Amino acid sequence: MNGKYRKLLAAKIHRATVTAADVDYEGSVTIPPELLDAARIHPYESIHVWNTTRGTRLETYAIAGLKGSDDICANGAAAHLVRPGDKVILAAYTMVPEEEVQSHRPQLIFVNEANRVVRCGPEIPGPQRRNATKGF
Repeated sequence: MNGKYRKLLAAKIHRATVTAADVDYEGSVTIPPELLDAARIHPYESIHVWNTTRGTRLETYAIAGLKGSDDICANGAAAHLVRPGDKVILAAYTMVPEEEVQSHRPQLIFVNEANRVVRCGPEIPGPQRRNATKGF
């Protein structure tokens, strides 16, 4: 990489519901391929998992689950920090050249209780969200 780069949010799956946790698996988070595609997250890409239920954070990688499933499964050590029923935010970052920072827009996916896409970005910040959107 030549020149200056900034690490910016590339993609986010907002408030997915964890359906399983398997401590005996080698690692990663299993995500339905439809959600990976919608968020433009690739299998084996590094992702952050922010657990809004427990307040825990971890970094792992994404693996594709079964097509048509709603499964979000924390695998390996992640299963100690994430339990079924927890709400999580799954995020990926990218390095963006300085000259592209102002035009960069992450892919933001908002899902319902069944981990189905209900809306794609942009993000509505804090107090504005309460007035504009209900049920997220």
